[in-house]
Amino acid sequence: MKNSAKFCVVFVSIFFSAGACEPREGWTGGGPITMFLLGTWKLERVVTPKRTALDTQIGYSEVLKIAYKAGYHIEESYRDDTLSNTQFWQINPSPIAKTKDMTLLISYRYGLKRFYKMHRTVSQPTILEASAYLPELGGANDTVKFFYKQVW
Repeated sequence: MKNSAKFCVVFVSIFFSAGACEPREGWTGGGPITMFLLGTWKLERVVTPKRTALDTQIGYSEVLKIAYKAGYHIEESYRDDTLSNTQFWQINPSPIAKTKDMTLLISYRYGLKRFYKMHRTVSQPTILEASAYLPELGGANDTVKFFYKQVW
């Protein structure tokens, strides 16, 4: 009888303490926040310090496809249905993710970087805010923002 009581106390303690654990930085309860980048994104607008251009004003349509293929995260940009750019994520350094802000800093081959911020709303497509592909973030060239809408 004592053994079953001990077992119940230990089981209940473990059960309640498991729910109190916070996921580590860059992760949600379901996995890494990088998983939310996977998919297809349509360019909605480009914001510069001087103006905002909507997708109808840009002069082209752009789709960003982010996928995990053959052991690599690959970003493919299509302008007017033609592949215009392909970028491969670097493994080292790995993406820097902030769970609370839903931000990611991705490093690519050839020293490029891109900053992403996800704006998520329940029952709505996610809006992805992205910088340009830059060798160094934080400079004057980092003021252009691309806003993509998740394609469902």
